[in-house]
Amino acid sequence: DGYCITRSERQAEGGSDFEGSDYNIIHSKWKLVYQIDDPEKFFRNVYMPDIEPGQSYADVIPKSSEVKSLLQDIVADAVVTAMVNYSIDEAIASQDRMPKHIKRLLQKKLDGIESGITAVSVQLTDITWPRQVDYAFQASIKASQTSQKNISEARSYAENTINQAGGPVATELLEQIHKAGIADEQSEALWARLAGQAQEIIAQARAYRTKVAETARANAEYLQTILPEYKKSPELVLQEIYQEAIEHVLNNTDEKLIIQPTEGIEGSEIRLMLNRDPSLKPKPQKPKHDHTKK
Repeated sequence: DGYCITRSERQAEGGSDFEGSDYNIIHSKWKLVYQIDDPEKFFRNVYMPDIEPGQSYADVIPKSSEVKSLLQDIVADAVVTAMVNYSIDEAIASQDRMPKHIKRLLQKKLDGIESGITAVSVQLTDITWPRQVDYAFQASIKASQTSQKNISEARSYAENTINQAGGPVATELLEQIHKAGIADEQSEALWARLAGQAQEIIAQARAYRTKVAETARANAEYLQTILPEYKKSPELVLQEIYQEAIEHVLNNTDEKLIIQPTEGIEGSEIRLMLNRDPSLKPKPQKPKHDHTKK
């Protein structure tokens, strides 16, 4: 259950203050392939139990607890020494550079005690954060992935919305349109380059503007036409306008009922039978949806 402490983020950024630095802990597994190149140094400096009759050193050495403990301690020391030179991200990602670094440190220690052993290869078989906090790491990774996914979807949605609203150049055009001091002619030209829904809304607005302007112009011409007659006889002109309005309203009705006022009769009662003419059929109504549950 051994562990290694990686380089702090402050050191990774070039800082020299160790106090308050944030270090990380990781677990790792290593595989060492070694070879005894100098038997004389090996048997002189590395303790080996006596072999029993019928045994060979080739069978005893790999199983020897003394040799195994020695190599485990030296490898662990080399790993701990090397790992502090890497940040947590580098340690997890640098699975090619770290073994070479550790092999170099390991060989230096083996040569220092004149063990006669050569490290043939050092392999990193597994590296991870402490399993006690695996749930937190998995949650952090999931949150990061979800965050990146949401950001990507938001950017895609923003781009699609902008393209639908004003075309691919909408953002650039809007920035130019809202610049201070831009002339009206330049602004109109930029608005004309917008596409999508913006162009449709602009076209509708221009059509509405034209309609309102033409209606106002026609009303003004009509008022200018009747103005001389109105000055001569205002009541007559107003009566004609009223009659024209009544005719326009009555022409759009299917059935007309005109009731004359009666003077001097109090308590008059008027009864109306609606739609008395069978030929006048009521206008079809849209069916109402029944939302009640059955």
